[in-house]
Amino acid sequence: MPRDVDEKKTRKALRKLRKAAERAKAEGIELSDWEQEFVEGVDERLTKYGSAFADPSLGNTEDALSNAQSEILRQLDKKSRGKSTGGFKTRKPLGWKKKAEQKSHTGRDIHDDLDEAEDETLPSPPFSGPPKLSVVKPVQTENEAPGVNETPAQAEGDRKRVSPRPTGFTVIEGGRSDTE
Repeated sequence: MPRDVDEKKTRKALRKLRKAAERAKAEGIELSDWEQEFVEGVDERLTKYGSAFADPSLGNTEDALSNAQSEILRQLDKKSRGKSTGGFKTRKPLGWKKKAEQKSHTGRDIHDDLDEAEDETLPSPPFSGPPKLSVVKPVQTENEAPGVNETPAQAEGDRKRVSPRPTGFTVIEGGRSDTE
């Protein structure tokens, strides 16, 4: 079953296609072999069928040209007018400049401190050799229990003299009650 294509859209597409080809020829712009073949093929299909594409998934069924064919026709028209055909370009999102201008630094710049830090540094003391180490003997104070600062061998002999820890269980008042 043939598609119902709007005749106005077919005539409009044919007119644009022919004008682009004529303008390119008049301006002396040479179309590539592929572009020339595209113009001839689309022109033939538009005059014969009223549409240049058959697959309805490629564009609107009421249109004479598919989406891709419309884009190529636009590029041919630009080329015939002498305008640059840059192709597809990545666009920056809307408001790109506004966001970049609004951004302000809230922190400090690390480079600001470098010049000041170099001026404020004091010369380091001259190197005098390796550090001298000595043995520090522990001093027993009155508050410490005997045997705290002793070696393990000394502590082993004194264990017999030290009274054992008190054992037992102490109940502390004010803790958790069983009535709750």
